[in-house]
Amino acid sequence: MIMEKRYSQPFKDTVHLGQEETLEVQIETGQTGSLFLSLDEGSQIKQIHIVLLSGSQCDLMVYHAHNAPAECTCQIEIQKDAKCQMGFLDMEEAAFDFDLKVTLCQEGAYFDLLSGQLGQSTYHKHNTIEVLHLAKHTTGLMRNFAVLFDDADYQMVATGNIQKGCKEAQSHQTTRVLTLGKDHKAKVIPLLLIDENDVKASHAQTIGQPDEDQLYYLQSRGLTNRQAMGLLSIGYLLPVLERIRDEDLKKELQQTMESKVGLYEDR
Repeated sequence: MIMEKRYSQPFKDTVHLGQEETLEVQIETGQTGSLFLSLDEGSQIKQIHIVLLSGSQCDLMVYHAHNAPAECTCQIEIQKDAKCQMGFLDMEEAAFDFDLKVTLCQEGAYFDLLSGQLGQSTYHKHNTIEVLHLAKHTTGLMRNFAVLFDDADYQMVATGNIQKGCKEAQSHQTTRVLTLGKDHKAKVIPLLLIDENDVKASHAQTIGQPDEDQLYYLQSRGLTNRQAMGLLSIGYLLPVLERIRDEDLKKELQQTMESKVGLYEDR
């Protein structure tokens, strides 16, 4: 099934992708708004295609909300002077494959991603993200965060791709992985493919465990080890919720997040 959405006036919308396998979105010239996409139970494979026409703006949030294996392919096309600020959040105990390709089609196109994933048990979280620059004066930003517990399997391949002629384009990416368990797998591959000299580009990654002194201090204040690790986890994942404009929904997801990381575990 295909669901189609076209926004020709300011918008604030929530879309639940259940049985629908494909979502087509078009944001008309100059329109602004926020869109919350919830990946619910139903089809295992979700496909999302979003087009931002010239001068439009969208605060986009994609939330994996079903405890079952799933795949999501998302394509975003951004035209002249359009802007997309995107959040992606996955905290489920289920395997998830996320393939995101963003095309900055025309001059002034802007994309900013904040992603957060919680990995636990043997369920894999595999991500492939590419931001492709096809015009000058375009900007692509990626900030990816993950928290891994026992037996987690996390992979992030993040690519900034600047084509020839895209003068003064900017491509920056950071991936930070906090490991809080044992027997986990973490693989991060940051890539910069640049065919133009007059650009600004960078990538950075960190994979590591929390500071033992921090854990000791938190436990000395009466928290269990799980609660202490959960509190540190929140610092990694919470920024993603800033992409949500609905305050009630933001509070609800924060409570879900705190529960998932063990913050409400009995002492």
